[in-house]
Order: sequence, then structure tokens, then C-alpha cells
Amino acid sequence: MRRSVRTIYQDREEKTNLPARELDRRRKIAALVLFFLLAILVGQLFNLQVVKGEKFLELSKRNCLMITPIPAPRGEIVDRDGEVLVTSRPSYNVLYWYVNPSEAEQTLDRLAEILGMDPSVLQRRIRDYSGRYFEPILLVKDLSPEQCVKVAEHAPEIPGVFIDVQPVRYYPGGTLAAPVLGYVGEISSSQLKSERFKGYKIGDIVGQEGLESYYEPYLKGTPGGYQVEVDYRGRPTGNVGPGVPPEPGKTLVLEMSASLQRVCEEALTQVLQKKPKAKAGVAVVIDVKTGGILAMASVPGFDPNRLIQGISYRELTEVLSTGQWRFLNLAISGLYPPGSCFKVVTAVAALQEGAVTPGETFVCKGYHPMAPTLGCWQKQGHGRVNLEDALGQSCNVFFYELGRRLGTDTIAKYALQMGLGQKTGVDLFGEAMGTVPTSAWKEKAYSEGRVSEPELLLSEHMMVAMGQVFHMYTPLQMAIVAQTIANDGVRMKPRMVKAIVDADGRTVKEFPPEVAENMNLPAQVIDEVKRGMLKVTQKGGTAYWSFYDFPVPVAGKTGTAENPLGETHAWFIGFAPYESPEIAVAVLIDQGGGGSEVAAPVARAIFQEYFKVTPLRGR
Repeated sequence: MRRSVRTIYQDREEKTNLPARELDRRRKIAALVLFFLLAILVGQLFNLQVVKGEKFLELSKRNCLMITPIPAPRGEIVDRDGEVLVTSRPSYNVLYWYVNPSEAEQTLDRLAEILGMDPSVLQRRIRDYSGRYFEPILLVKDLSPEQCVKVAEHAPEIPGVFIDVQPVRYYPGGTLAAPVLGYVGEISSSQLKSERFKGYKIGDIVGQEGLESYYEPYLKGTPGGYQVEVDYRGRPTGNVGPGVPPEPGKTLVLEMSASLQRVCEEALTQVLQKKPKAKAGVAVVIDVKTGGILAMASVPGFDPNRLIQGISYRELTEVLSTGQWRFLNLAISGLYPPGSCFKVVTAVAALQEGAVTPGETFVCKGYHPMAPTLGCWQKQGHGRVNLEDALGQSCNVFFYELGRRLGTDTIAKYALQMGLGQKTGVDLFGEAMGTVPTSAWKEKAYSEGRVSEPELLLSEHMMVAMGQVFHMYTPLQMAIVAQTIANDGVRMKPRMVKAIVDADGRTVKEFPPEVAENMNLPAQVIDEVKRGMLKVTQKGGTAYWSFYDFPVPVAGKTGTAENPLGETHAWFIGFAPYESPEIAVAVLIDQGGGGSEVAAPVARAIFQEYFKVTPLRGR
């Protein structure tokens, strides 16, 4: 017989009903257990908050690990023969662990007294590091040996202060090639905003000019670091964790020859001493076949070591205002009229365009018959001359005639093919483009109010052909002109760096020779111009007295460029040996006078060093 649901539930209630005494007992037991657990919890809280409160408060302050960077040594820069031009040397610096703020003021005062410094300078350095006390604070850079001894002797009196050795940039040659090599300095606020310096921070040392700047990504290396445990205020607790060693930067192997660079700078310096009105001297030497720059001198330069050590604003102003220093690399940034050196460009254009033939002659009476005001430097005239003679003797009238026949725009076409009026692509920042005059350029200049006539005058067409009126080029561009002619019309892209090598000596990047443009000139055109340039250094030529006894045949061209702001600029461009050219040279003396008198002797000194010619007595 089935039981009802109600009956079943009644039976269950009867079974679960307990006597009141048993229920009361169970309640008391549960209360006791609860009370016991609560007592344990309260006791533990009392232990943590009161008994061990200070201990755990201190531990709570030591709950953060920070990474303190270790700077990476910058890569070296060496010449083609391995001579070190730029490296790093050890710098002994005073650093401070800001552990105990109460002792900081007393410690800094004592350190300032030991080193003979103003305490406020050290206190300012501490403030600059606010929020970054997990890093040791750099207080003083580049201690002298005497200062190192003093700090070591008084170490017990200056807790938290220690001496650390860090790499600092060093230029063994001092001023040697300084405008090319550049220098390093602390990153600026404007650089920090640049995409190029993404990932850098305040205080980082970066290349500021020259190769140091251009190849910054390779030279900088990768910083290392070690872990430092800091408290909630960022102050180190003294516990140092594992670290990662820094990775040195890569080494730049240059095309430059340090010995040839020295000769260039010495020769230019001697000229500037003899010519007090001259403002600067520039020399560029290029490998004809590869475009490698064997030397690039811009004098005066500067001493990057003084910048690294620190130079006052007053001292810097003095050396710049007196002309002792110049930061600009005039080889790539200085723009000058080329004068008669441009005649080689006109000669190529005239021969290739059929405006003149190799045997054709023109009579120079000291002026051009269609423009009598355009005179020749040889007042009485050169008489009847052909193209070779006109190049060798630098006859202005002959080239006035070529300018009349060709016109400015035709000449400009060949100037551009030879690399003028454009950046050469050299691996340096700050290269100027220059100006190749054309009829379109003249119209634009007129619209901007820079010239008085919109069209080129006949006299201007004629003067353009011999390197005056509107032309403006860099010494590097003019060296490229000489290189292009020496290389049979094949213009090479100039390069400073030959290869990049890592710390283990492995080559990570090479820069093979690169053709910038092949003019595809007939051999008879190039050979005719070369013969004319050879006559420059032979008897009757404008540079004869600089090269008459030189054992290696040199082809060249002198130039004396008019300058409305002062003395004329002295030029020489050329190459050697004549039969199988190896190097091309350009020399400029800013406001130096005549090219044959001033620039050609510098070129001789360069060729003399390259070919290891023993100087003759009296030279």
C-alpha cells in the first residue's frame, strides 16, 4: 500500500527532532570554534600590525626592481690602414648612491670641499635625478689622477660616493679631420623629439656632426644594465641583481688615409699662415676608379677633445670669433664660384656638341671682338690658340667664344652630368647642392628679385663658359669633375666609409664602388680635354712652376675666381698619373688669390705624399 507524501515527511521530522539539550550543546561548540578562530585572526593581525609592524613596513618599501643602464662603448673609426682616428678612453667619474637623504647634504658638502667645487653644483645634479634615484648619480666627470687620489683617501668621510670608470670619446689626432669625423655630445631636447632618435633618453651621448652623426646607429652600441632593488621612493636598498653586459658599437673603416689627410691639412695651414687675408683652405682627394675619399680637409677645424672635456662659452666664443675654429666642413657645405676650373666642363660640352673641333683655333687679342669689355687675364692676348692651348694657358677669350656658340643651357646639361648643382650622395650630412645657371634659373631668380633681368644676356652666356656669373659649387663637386674626366666620363659616387666591422672583427656591411653616371663620351673627346689639362702643368701652362720637376705626369686646371666680397678664390683641380689616373684632387683657398700661385703648390704636396716622391731641395 502506497504511503502519502505527507506521511513520509512526517516520519523524517520525527527522526531529525533532537532533544533541546543536545541542540544547545552543539551551538556552544560552534560558538567556541568561531571564537577560537577569531582570536587567532585578531592575534595575527596584532602581530603583523603592532609587534612586527615596523619590519613589514620596511619590507613593503623594498618591493620594486629597477634596471640601471651600463653605457655601451661607441665604435671606433679607423683609416684604411687601421690607424685609429676615433676611439674611447677610460674616464674616472664620481658617482653617488642616494641611499640616505639625511646624510646627502653633509656628504655633498664634504665632497665639494675635497674637490674644490661649489656645493650647489653637486646639489643641482642631485635635483636633476629626482625620481631616478635607482641610478647612481653622476656628480663629476673625468677626474684627474690627483682628484682620484683625494676621493679615495677621504672615502670614509663621504658615504655613498664612489669612483666609476666609464668610456668617453677620444680623438687621438686632435684637430685631424675633425670637420669630417665630427664629435659627440649630450642629446638635445630637439633631437629627443626627432623620429631618428626614438628610444633615446635625456643624458644619452650621440654623434652631433660628421661621421659620428651620420653613422650614429652603427657607432652607438647597445647599453647593458643590472637590476637594482629600490624602495617606494625609488631609492636603492643596496641589493643588486643579475645584469646584462653592454654590446660595443661597430667600427667604421674609412677610405681615408690618415697620412694623406695630415699632409693636406699641413699644406693648407702653411698657405693660410702665408696669406693672412685668406679665410680657409679645403682639399679633397678621391680614388678615380672607386670614388673612395682618401682625404677631405677643411682648415681651420676644431679640437673635439676640448668639447668632450668641457669648454666655457667665453672660450668657445673666442676661438670662433677669431677664426681659430670652424665647425663647418667647407668641402661639402662651402659654395664658391669655380672660376677657370669650370673650363674643363665647357670643353667637354663644346667637343661633344660639335661647337669646336680639336684643331680649330681662335685668335685671342686680350678681349672678345663681340664683347670688348670681356677681357682676358693675359692683357696682350694669347694669340692664335686651339682648345688644348686654351686649357693649358687658361685663355678666357677662347672660352667666351665657346660660351657664345653653346649657350648656357647646353653647358648646364654637361655640368649636371658631371655632378654639379646637386648633392653628390657622400655619406655626410650638410651637403650643399650649389647652382648650375640656366635660362630657367635666371627667370626664377628674377621673379624672386635676385637679378635685374629675366633673360640671360650675351655676355652672361659667354662668362658662364669660363666659370663666372651665377656658378656656385662645393670643393667636393669640383673634385668629382676631375674624377669624372680622369675616369673617361664615368662619375663615381663618393664615399667616406669602406666597411663596417663588429667587435669580433666580422664585416657586417661593405660599400662597394657605385657608378653615379656614365656620360658615354667618345674617347677623342675625353682625350682632347685630358691633353689640354696636361698642358696646364707643362711649359707655358698656368701650373708649370709647381710641377715642372715633378716626376709623375699631372693633368690639372687652375682657377682664380672673382669674389665681390673680398679677394679672389684660388682653385686647382687635377689628377695623376696622366696616362693611368689613380687619384683626383681639388684644392680651394678661400680668398687666397691666384690658383697657380696658391692652390697648385698644395696639390703638388698632396701628389707628392700619395706617390711617395722625395721632396727636392728648396721645395
